[in-house]
Amino acid sequence: MIADVQQSLRELVYSEAQLPRDAIDIRFAAPTGSWVSSLTRPTLNFFLHDLRENTGLRSMEFSHAPSPGGVQRHLAPRRMDLRFLVTVFFKAQLDELGRDEWNVLWRVLAALLRQDEWADAYVPQEARRLNLGVLGSVTQGDTPQAVFSSLGLSLRPHLQYTVTVPLDLNVDSFAPLVLERDLTFRAGPHRDAPLIDQRRRSRDRKSTRLNSSHRCISYAVF
Repeated sequence: MIADVQQSLRELVYSEAQLPRDAIDIRFAAPTGSWVSSLTRPTLNFFLHDLRENTGLRSMEFSHAPSPGGVQRHLAPRRMDLRFLVTVFFKAQLDELGRDEWNVLWRVLAALLRQDEWADAYVPQEARRLNLGVLGSVTQGDTPQAVFSSLGLSLRPHLQYTVTVPLDLNVDSFAPLVLERDLTFRAGPHRDAPLIDQRRRSRDRKSTRLNSSHRCISYAVF
């Protein structure tokens, strides 16, 4: 799924931000100092630095599908947040403020904000199979400072972008079709009252007496 999300995100950014494919690369790498030094072309980088469940979207409901002899139950997929640090790297800057980087980030920001729920054309096949969409949000926080430090880089123009995708846990259970039910009759309203009669009723409404000691029925406890 992650590889499919990256490929879809690449297509989304190229199309929605109208970035020239022959002039800017889009990559998904850890932007260490050595990696940045190896770049030969302007590069927009999405670094996946955090992956966790979105507990606010968690559902414990089961879907139900008819199956021979019963019903197949399937637990709803979890929703996972993929958190990207988005940066742009140019070999040469127009000025000390990095105007090239800011211009690219500005266009990318507008494209990502328009796609808070990804259009169908960008939704990965696995999410389509689960009949769930992909959510995107530009977020804020203090995390990038720690990420830049861990990579050995100084703070630079960046965005924080979170993609929320479904994860199927493949939790299934089978509920067999119930064709019979037992009816127990007792001589009082309590479950420990003496047993009077016990019958088993099938789906075709036929009753079979399982046990009987009296013909008089006073109470029925199901």
